[in-house]
Amino acid sequence: MAHSVIWPKKTFFYPIGNTPPICLTQGLAPEKRADILLLGCGDPRNILYTVYADLGDGNRPLDVTCCDWEPAVLARNILLLTMIVDGVNSETAWSIFYHLFLDEPSFNILIAQCRTLLQSSSDMTTWKNSKYGSFIRFCTDHTLSEIRRHWGLYAESKDLTEAEHKAWKASFLAEMKAVRDARGATVTTLRSAGPLFISIFNISGQKSYTLFWTSGITKSKSSKVVNIPYVNPTFSYSLAGKMFNVHYGTDPIAAFFLAPALAKKANGVTIEDLTESAKSQFSSWCSSFKTRLEDPANANVVVRFFVGEVLAFCQTLHICKEKKTTEGRIYAHPWGGAPIVLDEGDYGNSATTTSKAPLLFNIIDTSNLADHVGLVNLLVVTVPLLERKPWSSLYTNTLLRPDSKGPPESGLSTNAFADIPSLSILVGIAPSPHLWHFTTHSNKHEILSATGPSQNPGQLHESISWHFISSFAPNTAPGPQDTELGRFVLLCDAKMLAKFFFSVYLKMFSEENQIANFANAKAGNTASFTKQNVIHYIRASFVAFLAFVKGSVRVDWVQAMDHLVDLLGAERTFLMGLNNYQDVMCHLYMRNVHTLDVLTSAHVETVRTTRDRFRGWKSVPPVVCIVLKIPRQKLKSLEDIDPDKIMTPVLQGEVLSSSFHNIFSSVQLTFGDTSVSDVDGEPQVTIKEDAKGWNGRSSLIATFYLPSWILTIAPTSTQVGLHIRSTPTSMQLMPILGMRMAIFSTPLTDTAHVHVVRHRPGNVRELEYLRTTPAYSPPTASETTRDVMVKFDPSGERVTHLIVRKDITDPVAAGVLASGIEVSVTPVTDSALLIAFGGNSYRFVYPFAIQIKRLQTRIARKSSYIEIEAPIRPDFSDFRNLSLNPFAVAYDTKQINLLNVHYLNLEVLPALSLPGNEKDLHWVSVHSGMMLSQAEKEVQGLFDQGKYDPLVNLKESIALILMNYAGLQIQSPKGWSNIFGLNDPLHGGVHTLIFVNAMKFDLASHTIVIDACAVPLFTGIMNKITPALTRLTERHFIQVVTQADENRAWKLLLPVLAERCRTWKHTNSCEYCTRGIPASVGGLEYSPLCSCGKGKNLGKFGTNSEWKLFHGEATRVAIGPLFTFSFMEDILKSIAETSEDMGTSNSMICANCGGPGKPTLSACSVCRKTQYCSRECQKAHWKVHKKICATLK
Repeated sequence: MAHSVIWPKKTFFYPIGNTPPICLTQGLAPEKRADILLLGCGDPRNILYTVYADLGDGNRPLDVTCCDWEPAVLARNILLLTMIVDGVNSETAWSIFYHLFLDEPSFNILIAQCRTLLQSSSDMTTWKNSKYGSFIRFCTDHTLSEIRRHWGLYAESKDLTEAEHKAWKASFLAEMKAVRDARGATVTTLRSAGPLFISIFNISGQKSYTLFWTSGITKSKSSKVVNIPYVNPTFSYSLAGKMFNVHYGTDPIAAFFLAPALAKKANGVTIEDLTESAKSQFSSWCSSFKTRLEDPANANVVVRFFVGEVLAFCQTLHICKEKKTTEGRIYAHPWGGAPIVLDEGDYGNSATTTSKAPLLFNIIDTSNLADHVGLVNLLVVTVPLLERKPWSSLYTNTLLRPDSKGPPESGLSTNAFADIPSLSILVGIAPSPHLWHFTTHSNKHEILSATGPSQNPGQLHESISWHFISSFAPNTAPGPQDTELGRFVLLCDAKMLAKFFFSVYLKMFSEENQIANFANAKAGNTASFTKQNVIHYIRASFVAFLAFVKGSVRVDWVQAMDHLVDLLGAERTFLMGLNNYQDVMCHLYMRNVHTLDVLTSAHVETVRTTRDRFRGWKSVPPVVCIVLKIPRQKLKSLEDIDPDKIMTPVLQGEVLSSSFHNIFSSVQLTFGDTSVSDVDGEPQVTIKEDAKGWNGRSSLIATFYLPSWILTIAPTSTQVGLHIRSTPTSMQLMPILGMRMAIFSTPLTDTAHVHVVRHRPGNVRELEYLRTTPAYSPPTASETTRDVMVKFDPSGERVTHLIVRKDITDPVAAGVLASGIEVSVTPVTDSALLIAFGGNSYRFVYPFAIQIKRLQTRIARKSSYIEIEAPIRPDFSDFRNLSLNPFAVAYDTKQINLLNVHYLNLEVLPALSLPGNEKDLHWVSVHSGMMLSQAEKEVQGLFDQGKYDPLVNLKESIALILMNYAGLQIQSPKGWSNIFGLNDPLHGGVHTLIFVNAMKFDLASHTIVIDACAVPLFTGIMNKITPALTRLTERHFIQVVTQADENRAWKLLLPVLAERCRTWKHTNSCEYCTRGIPASVGGLEYSPLCSCGKGKNLGKFGTNSEWKLFHGEATRVAIGPLFTFSFMEDILKSIAETSEDMGTSNSMICANCGGPGKPTLSACSVCRKTQYCSRECQKAHWKVHKKICATLK
């Protein structure tokens, strides 16, 4: 496994999610099947909300595979889903799932449900034949066994005596109080409030948390705190055993959307109101899920569950896909003795079309695992599982900030260990901020809370979607296979590639640079201290990355690896770099990435002696496995330490003698006993695992691979041991374990405790599968491949240029080229060029966006080739250089899918009551203002609109519609109106009418959206609608002036706004099939919209008889803000201005702690705007505030 192995006594239980849900299908057109992989899935809120909010309207097949290494989480999830289907009312289901204590009726229903599940799950066949087997599946027998074990534990609580129940509850209350006392008043619901987050402080947001951690239940108008005698057993069992281990940040209502409740009552909202709103949402989600599964014949939702480590599960799925087997030979958990074996009926050759589980996914969500296992580790194992389609999405999330004391900023580049464009080119997938100008999702409330009154400064939720790079030109007739993505083959210099790998290595293990660590400590850099203690990457991680990239490049690989090995051998930056060198070499061999001469059987034969551990072996493989049996008493000194003090030190195998010391970090551990037999002259070890694990008394068996030749150097003086890695935190263990931090170390000659075997016990084919399965599937015969030359900068740390060459092999075309004819180069997308000469045309496609104004074209007329070198475009933060396809749509003659605007089901989004009180709606003004970056704001007021791009104008127009409909910027003497006209006074006047149905919360994206109907005015409909136009002119509507290129931007955008909320199907005669998307971008002859959606599902506007003449020409649209990516620019000043505005307009609170004055607030003496409750708070906040203080004067 490519992740560090930790001492696991200090692990938290996350029974409830701590962020609101998302709609998992938000990136898929409504007709498309959704094959979803949820890694670190947590509770089922994302599944329930997706079923509720999916635009597919119940017709889209949903196949969701959930992976979590905590079986209790999955046991609870299935418990909830089956209760919903069995008709348990939502009030009871809420109590059972969210409350720490239960009344007797709820407790009895829980026990009854557990008993039903136990009866249905005696084995896999019984489960599949049960009433739940059609929609809930288990990926492995082990998963079923672990989850069933938890249901049994829950059911057993029924047998406790009254005294035992009282004692259990008392212990829970005591632990809850300890957490409450240690954490104090914590605000857990900020991000759940979205754009109204500041309102949480107006009702003392920490009350929700305090009430829950005091009473164990959520407080609502219907809740009763008295007579709750039972501990909810589903909160008591986890990997930590039977104990209270619930994560200290748990707050049930934080997993729901609080903005609608906050908007309804503004400052009058109470905790009870928020809870009622959350329970109402829960009820609606449950109802939708039940309805979706009521008819078994038409049910199209399947939820699959796997218990185990996410990297191992992904690697297994990939191996099984490539090998067409159900056994990947990968272990489910670093603390366990059995490899993963997927269910034959769902993953094997016997699986039917209806039961077969997906091995490729068009949606992969990784929760915030990037914080827990590392971003690069995730990319390496998830990208091979992502279906190669333009609309496939990989979602990564982080909550931890790179530096909790500095300004809020992205951790993407830090976590990637490389320049993002370079990484994207090599792994074949790119994050959205480097593909597009904008996002329709908002995290501005996250930035605001991080720069202002936050009580959780160490967090900043950053959600990023990753996509395969595609090339679609707007307003171009599609071909039948345009959505099929080709594969890029990267050609590069071997030594430069080695330099790039080495730069990644230095960043991946930078915590080992002690000189830098001392400098960071002196500077007070807490991020550096954290990284030294929280280790996500081991040498196997680095080699896994190399193995992944190997499948995408065409290079002298041996030369590249030889140079990399030289660089690694000469590296002296890391204190323990050379001690880990042999671990790298071992994994290079194990992953079939590179083989050194010393890692061959022939070399081992030359260094064998009569004293080594290979006596009797007929042949010795290049690598062998150490089996180390650690007596249980050797663990006692660590087991006796309070888990809160020992934390999670990293474990590693070590082999040392007087002349060498090698560390091997890929350790597999299990409790049990060993038996040894002799097979053909060499030992064979069998491990009998102790199912009791930590609760038993068996020895701990550690296994790890190492190069065979090392054991021949000094066989009689070599020590083998299991050690704890030295970190600032683990140094506290040195008095207990000694200088070497050895849990157990013994001579290699100790045959009672050290065994040397050919392969890990019970896993004969492990190395075979690792060596013969490519980390990334090679292109298939049907896939188009494109060669691209990659140029690095002199340091090798980043890709700077991409070169595409076309050899003109057609004799006629070659002759035309040789004649000296002019060759035209026309950019058609941000990553594609059209090359044309003499009736011949060729498409040059690049694996990343390029700077189209800095192309270098080389034409070899005698040699008959054309070569174009282009510098890469790192990102789209330069709004003046507008993308050629700003509103990306993937389409061919059969299908359409948006790429950078998410889909919405308008029917389920809650509407705001408008127009309303200006003070209560001030947040709409703030939220709308966040669309523009600081750079955009600086040019916003320029008289010459040509000095800045149409995207700025477009954002201003959208903001005007939002503000006027909310009643906040009404400038017309005729007052408020729900009708808007896009008006170009220099080119024909009003060209599009917009009839607003409502303003709604786009909850999952923490923003708002206008539900409206658009009527583009073009010549073909004018006679028909003239009477209605006349009537509209006589009445009042708000005109939005659009000039210059903004008109084109609107025409590009309108089809996207219609597509994102589409509930109808495109017809065979759709204009998009013949004219492209949009159907028209210039003039008034045609509409930019196709006719398929005209007059269909128009919402409230469709029932307004006054505008009946417009109905047949109207198409429903969803108009929302277009936000900048917060980390692509310095937006601190812009956000700070907004933050100050919110703080002074809506509430008088301390900018540091969020509390009231003591007794009054004092303003900063410099800017006179930011306010504090005390001098201590002002001092604590200065590092953040000083960045913006001068700009606020």
